[in-house]
Amino acid sequence: MSLQIVMTHGVREIGCRDWQLVISLIIKHFYGKEEFLSFKTVGKKTVVTNGNDGHLLTIDNKKLFSEVVWAVYGDEGKMKYYTFMLPHEY
Repeated sequence: MSLQIVMTHGVREIGCRDWQLVISLIIKHFYGKEEFLSFKTVGKKTVVTNGNDGHLLTIDNKKLFSEVVWAVYGDEGKMKYYTFMLPHEY
């Protein structure tokens, strides 16, 4: 499996507190199942939804991003990827 992670300028600027966790969650839980993910901090947790407020996962005691971040799946044949972006960059 070859999965690339792409990020926009905005996501590069705000960064992520644990990219390794984000990537492992995508591979374990969402790859091939979800084409759109939304990461939102709620209190001291990060809530992952399908973009339509369909709850997918909650990460307790971990704020991954300082803002809402979307991850959109793309498939270009040999290259499969998630593009991480801020909502206003869509």
